[in-house]
Amino acid sequence: MTYHTGDATRPQSHQTQPRQTSSEEPRGGNTAMWVVAGLVAVVAIIAVAFMVASANNAQSVSQDDLDRVAEQSRLQGMVEGAQSTYNAATTQAQVAANQAAADARAAAQDTRDAAEQARISSQQALDRAAEPAPAPSEPPPPPQ
Repeated sequence: MTYHTGDATRPQSHQTQPRQTSSEEPRGGNTAMWVVAGLVAVVAIIAVAFMVASANNAQSVSQDDLDRVAEQSRLQGMVEGAQSTYNAATTQAQVAANQAAADARAAAQDTRDAAEQARISSQQALDRAAEPAPAPSEPPPPPQ
């Protein structure tokens, strides 16, 4: 389908509609964001200035300060070594105590077993002693 200029049978959907222009002015709602951005920038500048000022103080470390830090590190190492030795000794003592307790329990059981065996032996000896002696069927042989 072809249309010629000035043709009145043109479909409605293709007709141009006048554009509406907005006459509203931009609002001032972004002012708070600008204030926050400004504050962030000021804080960043102060932080950079502080870091630069602190870097200059690092050069004032003396040999005495370094010696003191080295001594503190040495002492800390000694304390940690002593703690490690203490922990190892504690563990070893616990193992030894557990072994001694197990040995004592085994010795007590052996003693109970020996006492029970002695009780059984004495009961058997008592039972044998309580039995009447058999009557001799023949006279004993003369001594030679």
